[in-house]
Amino acid sequence: MRKKKQGKKTERSSGRFEHIAEESEFYTASPSEQPLYEGNGRSSGNRVRKTGRHQAVEGRRKENFDPREKMALVAILKSIILIMLLVIAFFVLWKGVKIYEESVFQDAQTELETSPVLGEVALIEEFDIENQDARELFAERVEVWKEAERLVRSADALLNRNNLDQAIRRCQDALRLDPSHIGALERLGDLYFKKGLIVESINSYIRMLSIDPSRSDLQEKLIEVLSAHGDSKAVIYMARWYLESNTYDEDVQRHLANALFNEEEFVEAILACDRVLVDFPDDQRALEQKAKAYMLLEQYDQALEALDKLHEMNYRDMEYYQQIVVCNAQLGNSVETVQTLGKAAHLFGQQVVIGWIQDPRLDPVREDRSFQAFADRVGGEEFRKWLEKVART
Repeated sequence: MRKKKQGKKTERSSGRFEHIAEESEFYTASPSEQPLYEGNGRSSGNRVRKTGRHQAVEGRRKENFDPREKMALVAILKSIILIMLLVIAFFVLWKGVKIYEESVFQDAQTELETSPVLGEVALIEEFDIENQDARELFAERVEVWKEAERLVRSADALLNRNNLDQAIRRCQDALRLDPSHIGALERLGDLYFKKGLIVESINSYIRMLSIDPSRSDLQEKLIEVLSAHGDSKAVIYMARWYLESNTYDEDVQRHLANALFNEEEFVEAILACDRVLVDFPDDQRALEQKAKAYMLLEQYDQALEALDKLHEMNYRDMEYYQQIVVCNAQLGNSVETVQTLGKAAHLFGQQVVIGWIQDPRLDPVREDRSFQAFADRVGGEEFRKWLEKVART
């Protein structure tokens, strides 16, 4: 009986958990985590078994980027972008202002008022001292003269501070009030000349001479300004008038010689240069003009006299050597021509002299043996033959 009961109990007990064993893998699958008892065989209170959840947490902790650092970096980037935008906006604004200023300046230049010295001078009406209206008009004119004088004095103060533009404006204002103010005209003549406004300067001196033609200093300044303007004929007229009316002045004589040379009046230009050389025998400019004038007149022997003196003063001037070579060649002096060419080749190089030899003004000595030997030595036989062919054709 007991055996039968025990057998029934075992059957019941075995049948009670059969569905768990068949349906669940909890008891049949191999463990995925490390058993607690594996390891060194010793348990440690500080050691914690690493399960899958621990590993997942460790994986997240590897991202050690602080969110606050992210926010700081974003703030820095925003600041940089903002600064760049401000710089660009400032540059665009500055460029726009510059363009606007240039347009305004160009408009002002096109609409600039004509200088008072270029305008017409209004004639003074007949004045009757017995007339009350005329006396009142005279009193007003006196006040205008005082204001013009005050403006000229203020222009002098500006000139002491080297403020030329403001001084010009003050003198122009004074001239608008009094068109015949000598002080304003004289200052404007000098200031216009310094600023390169030659036409305005000429008109200033012409107006002053119209008021007082006896002033020799104004005549000299007008001659200088006309010479700077390149009006040679006007310089000749003014210089001759000055030399007839006043004592001799070497600067005026130099301007006259230069103007005569520019007008190709070479004979008179030589006479003017000789007058300068009487007082200044070593005047380089006068000697150069005299030599060039003689060469243009084909008076080469006279030109050589001036060139020899210039060569003594400056023996390293290349232009003097070339002119001496041309003069000697035109006079048929082959030996002197070759000697000068040899010195020039020693000082300036053979390539420079080769260029001179090709000058057609050397044709009179091209057939000379000494010249051909020099050309052969400097440029070679082929060069010499080429020169002979050029000379024949």
